[in-house]
Amino acid sequence: MSSLTESLLPSSHPHTTSPSPSPSTTSTHRSRPFRIPRPLWYIAAPILLTLLYAALQPHTPLLPPLPTIRIVPAGSDAVLQDVLAGEIKNVVAVDEECACGIPSPSPPSDSSSGSSSALKHLKKPLVPETAAGPGERMCDVYTKEALARSRLHLGTGARVQRMLYKASRDRTRLKVGILGGSVSACHAVHPNPEYPQGDPNGPGCYPALLKDWLNERLPLADEQEHEIMNGAIGGMDSSYYAFCGTHHIPPDVDLIVLEFDVNDQASFLYQHFFDQLLRALLTLPSQPAVIILGAWAPTIAQDQGYADPQLVHLPIASYYDIPYVSMKRMVWESYLRWPGSVRRAFWVDDGLHPNVRGHRVLADVLTSYLEFELCRVSILGLPKDREPSTTLATHATFDSMIDLSFPFDSPLMTDPRTPPPGWERMFNASAVKAIARESRQFISKPSPYSLPLTEIFTPLRDIVADSSPTDDAKNPEALLDLVQPQMFCADANDPQHPMRPVISDGWREYDWNGEKHYWVSDKVGARIRVDVKVAEGRIAVYYFRSKMYDLGDAKCWVDDNEKGAKRLPGWWSRDYNVASVAYIDEKVTSGDHYVTCEIMQETTHPNNPDAHHFRLVAVMAT
Repeated sequence: MSSLTESLLPSSHPHTTSPSPSPSTTSTHRSRPFRIPRPLWYIAAPILLTLLYAALQPHTPLLPPLPTIRIVPAGSDAVLQDVLAGEIKNVVAVDEECACGIPSPSPPSDSSSGSSSALKHLKKPLVPETAAGPGERMCDVYTKEALARSRLHLGTGARVQRMLYKASRDRTRLKVGILGGSVSACHAVHPNPEYPQGDPNGPGCYPALLKDWLNERLPLADEQEHEIMNGAIGGMDSSYYAFCGTHHIPPDVDLIVLEFDVNDQASFLYQHFFDQLLRALLTLPSQPAVIILGAWAPTIAQDQGYADPQLVHLPIASYYDIPYVSMKRMVWESYLRWPGSVRRAFWVDDGLHPNVRGHRVLADVLTSYLEFELCRVSILGLPKDREPSTTLATHATFDSMIDLSFPFDSPLMTDPRTPPPGWERMFNASAVKAIARESRQFISKPSPYSLPLTEIFTPLRDIVADSSPTDDAKNPEALLDLVQPQMFCADANDPQHPMRPVISDGWREYDWNGEKHYWVSDKVGARIRVDVKVAEGRIAVYYFRSKMYDLGDAKCWVDDNEKGAKRLPGWWSRDYNVASVAYIDEKVTSGDHYVTCEIMQETTHPNNPDAHHFRLVAVMAT
């Protein structure tokens, strides 16, 4: 046996016992000393140690409190009552109890054993008691299981819980921003003379229904109402808002709802855009809560099946700990079974835009999740702050957090045909078992509300080196102070940050139905020039694409680099009309630059060689 193995294996010793002394015949009149039997010591010792710990713990902050243990009959409400009273922090039980929101009060009963209101066990209820809360209505309408299916990713819910807790405790007015496309702009639901496409504040649209829920569940004094700021624009997707999104919501927003499952594209490029959008929103001064709301369109599913932009959004939501709820998973099987009936019931004729019933489903998916988190934070309170020593902010050394009690490195492979020298020691069973007992105190991000350190696609070679332990940072400040990307957007849709061309020969401003704004031109050779401010080095153009409107092509370039111009075709073969982003340069030095776009003689339009109409939405940079 090797010395390593011998040192790891416990030594074996035969159990020896001393012979019991023989009773003395001459000591029968002497009193025997009292001895506590060993079995009683075995029983009493844990009790005495527990009492000692309980006495010391209140005076020693580093000692965690003792757990509370109760044994109750199966089916008893005692466990739930203890959870709601704060005596047991059983998250699994809380999640199950909160699936339909905060339970409504039970009818008065003279029996002390009867079930009672969950809210009365809270020291300070966060919402008024009602006969039946909205969450219970939604469980009755959809079933608990269907609502659970709609919650694609819950994460910790930390920022949502903080927002709800503050609003319910302090009765503060919430500012809610909504970013999305024509679904969130409520197209085709409530058309009127002012909004021919549909009133974004219509009573049956999900933003208005969300406001109704906020006013009911988080009431304000003096008949005030929470504020909804709908920054959604028909035809826009996350590629636009990744650069210009902060122009359409205030910097002190409390909650942001993102709806891009219909307009985004299921491509790797859109993962970059969605990552950039979430990072820009989460770093706003107000540190808002963000929720991704997934609409769904049967027309898109007919082409793409289940593989829609949800494939793009879900990994990003997981990385940033963003809750993601969607109507798709709730209605999917019903659509497969009754496709024509489901489409007519919840969508308008185009199969893209939800009707009033479809918007009710979207609103219920969103507010049932808020009910769930409101219930959880009412019971469990806010997530606890983390000790800096256990997070990325720690000044501790690696050795103090990760225990490598003995060397056990794999031998270096030099020839794939034969095992390397020393391979036998890797089969030391005692060493493998010993590794299971080593301490591995992996650290976390600084707080439950923090962002991950980098964008999801940032190569870590740009941040850290790992060739040897000498590459370890001496302190965490360099990591925590990493410069975050800054967005620039000259936007035709934003009166606060408008696109103001330095040159616009042959171009004009165009307003479509009072909702969408462009700079447009039909003249070959017409040029427009826009100043931009660059930080990271990428410059993009956002422009309109369609197989209608006789759209032509333009070329755009940075500064005087016309030879490096990027061609932008306005025509495409898809059946929907949306704006699209195109990077025209990705290695620009930081500072002030300008972008020039020119209408081209050549066109990619397949049927009209004279198609030269081009619509420019924004010029953007990072």
